[in-house]
Amino acid sequence: MSEGSEEAVSTAVLTIPNLISFARLLLLPVFLWVYLTGHYLAGVVILGVVGVSDFLDGFVARATGQVSVLGKLLDPLADRLVIIAVLIAFGAKDTVPWLLVGVIVARDLIVMIAFAALERKGLPRLPVNKTGKRATASLFTGFAIAALSVLFKVSHVAGLRSDASGVRDVALAFLILGALLYWVAGGLYAAEMRRQLAARPPTR
Repeated sequence: MSEGSEEAVSTAVLTIPNLISFARLLLLPVFLWVYLTGHYLAGVVILGVVGVSDFLDGFVARATGQVSVLGKLLDPLADRLVIIAVLIAFGAKDTVPWLLVGVIVARDLIVMIAFAALERKGLPRLPVNKTGKRATASLFTGFAIAALSVLFKVSHVAGLRSDASGVRDVALAFLILGALLYWVAGGLYAAEMRRQLAARPPTR
């Protein structure tokens, strides 16, 4: 959803895009269980469905005019939970270093706590900024390539297994870029929060 857009926003709950987002959330524990029990191919397939649903809910919302208040909250929340779940799964299987997992997850936790504090003060939730969207795109690209490296690693084809390390390095490059953009986006959120708090009339 582009910033500054003027599309109508409804208060509907049971819209097709929202149902897609709910389905994405329900798939996360399934993905974690399947992947962590060593069923890598099935886990990667589920992860692919999750990734497609992330694109699909936004596309359907815009194409059908079903942009909703809940959807604008649910979609970024689902994205953050997907990122956290996938990082935990990849960290547990040594696909992604725990240090990188911590850097990305820590930023998400800080932003979620800050947003909750902002709402308690009666200020509106900040929209996802463009840098945050680019960070999410880089992270999701890194996840896809990391999943490919896992499939190469467990493949019985010798050539693919030998390429797994190189593919993983490419995945880590996207994840590191995503982590950097993630923290830059967090800084932009912090600056906007300070601006809104400073512009708020003093309370008596």
